[in-house]
Amino acid sequence: MGEQRNVGAFRKVEERYRGYDVVDIDHDKIGSVDATYVNETNQREYIAVSGGLSSLLPGTANSHLIPMDVCTVDNNRRIIEVSLQKDVVENSPSLSGSTELTPEYEEQVRSYYRL
Repeated sequence: MGEQRNVGAFRKVEERYRGYDVVDIDHDKIGSVDATYVNETNQREYIAVSGGLSSLLPGTANSHLIPMDVCTVDNNRRIIEVSLQKDVVENSPSLSGSTELTPEYEEQVRSYYRL
């Protein structure tokens, strides 16, 4: 499996879902998986997704952390479908290089997705 490293209260799983496309409930492409994270208890898994128009604009290379609770994985097609509209994901809390993946940030993300 891929290299793992600790990031705050999360563990980054390098290879899981790498290169998978992420689509919304209408199959509109949201972006691609940048990374997969599991929380410190290995009970919750998240994908960091970037893409779309925002990834083409300078200074806007943010990702969005999406709980796998709202996703369905199709390993054969290498697609992850989010059970929400694209704009919901694009308006979610963004994840930049300076964002710390703490339990507080996890709670902010889970609250946004009403989990």
